[in-house]
Amino acid sequence: MTGEPRRAFLVVMLVLLVSLAAAACGDDDGEPVTFGEGEVPSTFPDDFPIPPGAVIGTTLVDRVNHRSEFALAVPQAVQEVIQFFLVELVNEGYVVDSSEGTTALWTITFSDGDLVGEVSMQPQSSGAATQAVVSINRS
Repeated sequence: MTGEPRRAFLVVMLVLLVSLAAAACGDDDGEPVTFGEGEVPSTFPDDFPIPPGAVIGTTLVDRVNHRSEFALAVPQAVQEVIQFFLVELVNEGYVVDSSEGTTALWTITFSDGDLVGEVSMQPQSSGAATQAVVSINRS
């Protein structure tokens, strides 16, 4: 095969491979990566703790790399949010692997079986609220 027929064959094979990869992800929408807003992605465990009054922002689900994340705005100071996650993650059966940072950025890493995750928090300019990003990965 040379020239145009070969190029057409390669395009068809590429489309087929991408379709098979998306189907292998097993999700209803078939997209390997999806973005959303306003709701915790369904790929997070049902028992994952969310601080009271938190507003879920942007979300990401990367089915290819088994990674999911969401942003949230919490109407409490960063120290209160850190304390919330430390207590509630353990209450829900997660293992807190580390909790460290500075006044500008604090990170908690946690795990539960094949799930590993991280919560990164930073105070908003007023200091009375916190921005956070929660991410998980399954191996």
